[in-house]
Amino acid sequence: ATRVSRPLSPKNTSHASTMDAQTTLKICGVANGVYAAQMLAAPQWANDFYFKEDHKSSKNWQNWFGLAISGMATAQILASNESAPNKAVLGATVAMNFAAPLMMLNQKDDFKPEQLAANGAFVAGLGALAFKAYNDSK
Repeated sequence: ATRVSRPLSPKNTSHASTMDAQTTLKICGVANGVYAAQMLAAPQWANDFYFKEDHKSSKNWQNWFGLAISGMATAQILASNESAPNKAVLGATVAMNFAAPLMMLNQKDDFKPEQLAANGAFVAGLGALAFKAYNDSK
């Protein structure tokens, strides 16, 4: 018997292409929660990890930033448990995750080059997932 090969249907091509909005929000919420925790609980460590040696640390701005990010993470996690995609939270997630790499580039002289590249790509990737989830949501 000859077996006929059939292409995969679009629904089965990959997990990334079929990831739903709720899963995307959960991933973004956890990622933002981890980042917020660094800024709130270990601001000096975070400064030394992300920025060049001569970058002045500021616990105040890092704590404010951590609070803002934790607010977004909370909204993302809560929205991920709703019965339908929350377009407002998805839209805010897209905006934040596309703005962050642009802000990093604006401050590129302060970042360690490897952190700029890795974090810029990671955050832009989350933004792309959120953009897809936003467009796919009804």
